[in-house]
This record gives sequence, C-alpha cells and structure tokens, in this order.
Amino acid sequence: MDITVLVPAYKSQYLPELLRALQSQTLPPARVVFSDDSPDQAFQRALATPEARAAWPALHLEVIPGPRNGAWANFRHLLQHYKGETAFFHLQLDDDIPYPQFYERHAQAHALAQGQAAVSRRWTALESGEPTGSLPVPESIHGQLQRLFALGPDVLFPSTVAASNNWLGEFSNATFRAGMREELLSTRLAGVSFTGLEDIGAFLVACRQAPLIYINEHLGYFRTSPGQNTSLTTGRIFKLGLLAWVALALASHRLGYLDAGQMAAVAQRIGGTVLQHYRAVDPAMCGVAELGLRLGQGPEAEADYLAAWHAYSGALEMPA
Repeated sequence: MDITVLVPAYKSQYLPELLRALQSQTLPPARVVFSDDSPDQAFQRALATPEARAAWPALHLEVIPGPRNGAWANFRHLLQHYKGETAFFHLQLDDDIPYPQFYERHAQAHALAQGQAAVSRRWTALESGEPTGSLPVPESIHGQLQRLFALGPDVLFPSTVAASNNWLGEFSNATFRAGMREELLSTRLAGVSFTGLEDIGAFLVACRQAPLIYINEHLGYFRTSPGQNTSLTTGRIFKLGLLAWVALALASHRLGYLDAGQMAAVAQRIGGTVLQHYRAVDPAMCGVAELGLRLGQGPEAEADYLAAWHAYSGALEMPA
C-alpha cells in the first residue's frame, strides 16, 4: 500500500519504540513525516542521532517543525503538509504502536473494498506497553469470526453517536484514502463542527461516502498515561470531546440518522454530566450544554446552540 505516515510528535520518550514498530512492518510505508511540536525540538535532535539515522533510508523519514499551538493544530499542520502524494495516509500518534502486520492488513482491506477509511481493533496498554484490555465493540461484531466488515451510516451513527460511544477508536488505528484529507481539515458534518471528536467525526464522514471497512483484528495498542490530554478532565481537549457529542447528535439528526428523541437523549446525557461537574468551574461550557438541552424546539434554538458551540470550540465560520 502506497501510504504516508503522519506523526504529530510531542512525546519524544516513545520515539525508539515507534521507530522499531515502523521498521518492523511487513509492508513498509512509503514515507514517514514527523511534525516536531515539542517545546525544545526534541524529535529533531533525537532523529539526528546515529541510532535514529539508521531508520531514515528504510522509512524515507522527514522532520518538519510543528506549529506549537495545541494538538489538533499539529494534526492540521501535517495534513496541510501532505498533499496526496500517496494514495493513502495514516495519522499515527507518537505514543501508540502499530503491530508488524498493520499496513499489510489495511492494504488487504482497502484492496477488497473501496472504502474511504479502514479501522482496525486495538488493545489499550499501560505506559510500559503492557496490554490491559481491548476497546469494547458491539457484541454483534465482537462475536463474529469474520475478519472484515463493511459498515454503513445506518449502523455507525446509531451505535456511536446515539450511545455517545466511540467504539471505533482513534486515528492511530485507521488509514484513509488521500481524498479524505480535505474532510479531516474541515471537521464539519452537516454544517456542524465536531471539534473535540475529530476521529469519530472523520469516520462518520467517511462512512457516508462509502461503507467504512472494519478490520476485526487487534493490530496495535493505544498507550494510556497519567498526563494524557484525554484523561485530564479539566483540560480543554477533554471538555471539547464531551460537548462535541451533542454537536454530532445535531448533525446526525440533520442528516436523518438520529430522530429528535435520540438527539434529545444525547443532549440530556451530556448536558447533565457537564452541569453536574463543571457548573462552578466553566460557565461558558455549561452555557453551551444548557442551549443543547433546547435542541428540537425549533430553528431559533438550533441557531443559538450552534453559535454558542462554534464560539466555544473556536470553529472557523463555514457555510452549512
């Protein structure tokens, strides 16, 4: 598979493990680009050592300076740097690990089906890399012996958005066709920004263009650590990820994949959680959640919610 691996790099302590994992691929990537977003350009120094330099020819490595403006800004920086030079791309987080057959299996999946994205299962692991469990998936998929599934929007929207459950995983366990680059840069669905849930949002966008290819094999692990952005409940990334479920519910309702009752249920579930835990610490966040509770009460309520959500998330103004 002709694929570019894009690494939003920040945690240089995991670099040796990631380089070994990439060099161990049974089907090597065409090129690997690191965007060094570390405060002191630690990746550029680490990749210049004799040990790391040995990986350059095999992986066709490239290192570019990151924007140093937050995690998603670094993702966007890489996507803007990649201009479709290869047929596929993979956003590989610097602390996650792809197993040796990751690209081989994804290539086989893309060869069998013309989906815009393929997603494989992954383990969760401690910081040391020791597996601790598997990302739970619906029993209808978990219990199947079949290795590949084609999943359309009628399955994915109810099983993810309606349940506020991203059982598909993250960018590290997904590969995309080059044409999805613009969709990932847009982060919009039915005119609604899904900032904070860029991964599941991208999967849902992809499945509307062609059924998403699901590889029912564990082909990597997602590393957990105490300082992880997604585990810091007071951090902006966590807050956006929580609120974005309501935004995705509205987008799903606009597209006809969720009915008004399902949209309201998501808004009630997320809104209740936000108001319970953030009322005293983030009034703006709670204001968005409260407006979400009014969704379904007419165009004015929807417009008020979208204005508040897009202002809170910092989404660029774009036409619906």
